[in-house]
Amino acid sequence: MKKSLIVAMIAACAASAALAQTRRTGTANTRNLSVTKSTTTRRGPVGADGGEAVAKGRDAKVIISQHARIGNNCLQAAPSLQGGGQGPVFKKPRRWIVMEMKYDTYASWQDSLTVTWHVLLDITKATEKNKDKPKPGEKPPSQYSYYTTSVTYVNIPQGSHAASVCLPPSVLERYGEPVVISAVITNKEGDILDTQNEGAAALKLKDKWWEESEVFDLKNRDTGVPLIERRQGLVDRSKTIFALVNPNDYEVVQ
Repeated sequence: MKKSLIVAMIAACAASAALAQTRRTGTANTRNLSVTKSTTTRRGPVGADGGEAVAKGRDAKVIISQHARIGNNCLQAAPSLQGGGQGPVFKKPRRWIVMEMKYDTYASWQDSLTVTWHVLLDITKATEKNKDKPKPGEKPPSQYSYYTTSVTYVNIPQGSHAASVCLPPSVLERYGEPVVISAVITNKEGDILDTQNEGAAALKLKDKWWEESEVFDLKNRDTGVPLIERRQGLVDRSKTIFALVNPNDYEVVQ
């Protein structure tokens, strides 16, 4: 009898230990699964492909319906306004670089949307007589000029809208036409809703080429000059004379 009692007690202790171990393992597995879920949540592009993300439903659906075009397709003469003074200095109209995209929103209202632009100009496409030529002994300028800016629009109703940024004539004449125009639309939480990458494939650039340090480290084999130089001056359309053209197509800039 004593022997049977001892065997039963040992079996009970083993079962209890096994149960405790199972509970600990189950808890650990549940915790790990939770971590996996939280670290693999996909953040865009959302809406356009129907994937799950932080933003959901109509708030997540913003689609670029017309991409900004590269090359001379985005060159425009400034609208002419008659006024006082001594008259125009330049008798021949000068062209601006005006990059414009159209996008559609599906929420009744979007609090804000940010469009971040990344643009490459090619100096070989600059106006020949104004091309930036180095003096004897000086290194030539970089072939490509990189410009970027972010524009945030607020109180956006459901429907079709436009977004646009500009570079003045002197930039076109000195540094050339756009050969790459990339843009990223994000909501106020930072979710990527839609993108464009016009011209990037032709230069064998990745989707987020502006985040690749290797791209900006490339140099001309003959001169040692970086292929890309960062420059400033890309501005929202509302800060130029083009703000007077079709103003209802654009939402208020924050």
